[in-house]
Amino acid sequence: MTALVLTVLIFGCESDDSDNNPVAEAWELEVEQLKSETLQFMDFSVAENEGRIDVSGYVPNMGHHYLNPALVDGTFELDKPEIILYVPDQNGGMQMVAVEYAIIPENPDNPGNPPEGFTGDQDVWHFNEMVGQWQLHVWTILENPDGIFAPFNPAIGD
Repeated sequence: MTALVLTVLIFGCESDDSDNNPVAEAWELEVEQLKSETLQFMDFSVAENEGRIDVSGYVPNMGHHYLNPALVDGTFELDKPEIILYVPDQNGGMQMVAVEYAIIPENPDNPGNPPEGFTGDQDVWHFNEMVGQWQLHVWTILENPDGIFAPFNPAIGD
């Protein structure tokens, strides 16, 4: 009888552990997919050849925002971030550090709820009233001590 109780407890704990973390695992897998889909942008010329343009200049703790205007709409597509973030390196080249989603709501004056992005509630969208869009940064390349979805990255200088 004791062996049966121990077996139930052990297997019960194992299934509880795996059930407690499915959301975190899902968003982490989605981030890995995003990294794989955007790895090509490590080569800055790929972004330029795709028609991405610098829409921000250098922004402290973010970098340059290179937008593909053809992707800007009201839809979140995991593998198609509207913006790739770059910072200049010591040689004058551009180094990819992150991606950003820029989603335009149907009514920018009343944007409603943020888009459904990554699975779970780890991603925190910000509505930028100046440009009328929901934004989400994902620090896929440069680690951000404030978190992968934080808007600003203190590892990037002023």
